[in-house]
Amino acid sequence: MIFRHILVPYDGSEPSARALDKALEIVAKDSGPHLTVAHAINLQPVTFADVTFVQPDFYQEQVKAHGEKIIDKIKQITRDVPHANAVILAGPPAEAILDYADNNGCDLIVMGNRGLSSFKEFMLGSVSHNVILHSRIPVMVMK
Repeated sequence: MIFRHILVPYDGSEPSARALDKALEIVAKDSGPHLTVAHAINLQPVTFADVTFVQPDFYQEQVKAHGEKIIDKIKQITRDVPHANAVILAGPPAEAILDYADNNGCDLIVMGNRGLSSFKEFMLGSVSHNVILHSRIPVMVMK
């Protein structure tokens, strides 16, 4: 067993689906590793050019409902995988992913090279880039 706990950030995008497929391939070779598939929800206010925008309540409810649908999809995909679970992370995605990995004994992160939020990536830098820069464990990025 090379890895004991693999974390896969998943947002429903094609790159995140490829990352999940790769992680499933890894855990299929050895029944020992734990697999956590995480969906990050960021409901924190957004600051842009010294102006802070708070998401309205209806938007927050839509994001939460979408997150629950993503978790249901993850549970369907991983239903036959021993030691698999799905979690929702709160906060800025890169930070939430790194915090989860640090606090839960993950020893590999497998993630897509880009997610669903291309505008945010352009403005703030990609989630995968930030995870690679700040991770204390190996990060496998799927294109």
